[in-house]
Amino acid sequence: MRPSRTSREEILQKLSQVFRRDGYTGASLADLANAVGLGKASLYQKFPDGKAQMGEEVLAEIGRQFDGEVLAPVREAGPIDRRLSKMLAGLRKFYEDGKLPCALDTLSLGEAGQLYRHPLSEAIRHWQEALTNLGEEAGLSPAKAAVWAEEVVISIQGALVLSRAANDPEIFRRAVKRLGKCLADSR
Repeated sequence: MRPSRTSREEILQKLSQVFRRDGYTGASLADLANAVGLGKASLYQKFPDGKAQMGEEVLAEIGRQFDGEVLAPVREAGPIDRRLSKMLAGLRKFYEDGKLPCALDTLSLGEAGQLYRHPLSEAIRHWQEALTNLGEEAGLSPAKAAVWAEEVVISIQGALVLSRAANDPEIFRRAVKRLGKCLADSR
């Protein structure tokens, strides 16, 4: 009986776990191959450009997931407070309630920061644009909406870093809870 084939999405999910845990520089090819359940040669057959290609594809997959779970609710029709609430619920799910490190953080250091500067900055810009639009729909001026959007991203990213460093996901949960009220406070 032939072993079942692992889908590209499953492989990227497993690679993502290693990159999030160890960062780009700390993720050895042996760790990456072991996580996927392949030998190094088989991993290179799937990713001929090596670890750089793996990281690039992982970032793209994370971006698709983030867009679907976190940003899609912001773009839906309906009451602004409900859309913000759905986005925050999506963040909690996406980051496993603060237990999952952020790839923007772990893949922005060292060599990876140079390799992935453009996709990382585009991901941040995309997120901030969605939030800025939501802020404007809520009645904030364009300038105030942009500041609010930046503060939301900073709050989430900072909470993720602190949660990881302190080994306390409750930090992230509290930040998300506070953000549920911040748009109303900005108006």
